[in-house]
Amino acid sequence: MAEDVKKEEGATEKTAVVKKKKFPLRTWLFCAMLVLAVVGMGLTMSLEDGGWEYWIFLLAFYGGVSVFWAWQGAKQKGEPVWRTVRDNVFHWSCVLAIYAILVIFEWTEVINRGAAANVGLLVLALSCLLAGVHFDWIFLLVGVVLAIMVVAIGYLEQYVVWFLMLPVILMAGWSYFQIRKRRSKN
Repeated sequence: MAEDVKKEEGATEKTAVVKKKKFPLRTWLFCAMLVLAVVGMGLTMSLEDGGWEYWIFLLAFYGGVSVFWAWQGAKQKGEPVWRTVRDNVFHWSCVLAIYAILVIFEWTEVINRGAAANVGLLVLALSCLLAGVHFDWIFLLVGVVLAIMVVAIGYLEQYVVWFLMLPVILMAGWSYFQIRKRRSKN
């Protein structure tokens, strides 16, 4: 009986070690996603062309993170890896196709470059929100931050945007840690 208790304690300790290993990677990626979004907001507001290429880079980064998390999550749960990866790749490829349409609109002067960058940011916000609903809840937080950025860039003066975004970023980080804490207890 004492051996069973020791085995259970050892298993609990191993599980705690595994959770500690994975937590920092997800946390750093979440923080990187938020920081890259804030950098993109700064570029969009400061450049005449709206930093369009940056949003394409951010789309690739977010898509890569989403595919990586889907792969890792499916492996942990023992689910088919390729199905979840396929769904993620399809989701982010569709967003890339919408970006291609925006580029065509810009080249044919249907919309100007700054407006295309703002629409690209809005599309990225929506795609993150949907990825959060269907794939990983962290993207829901990132999508909310991006949506608030779109509204802030469109309606607020440059200096006010920064005063708005700092509490939004802090709130997203706080929400992330609260959800993580609640999930680790369950």
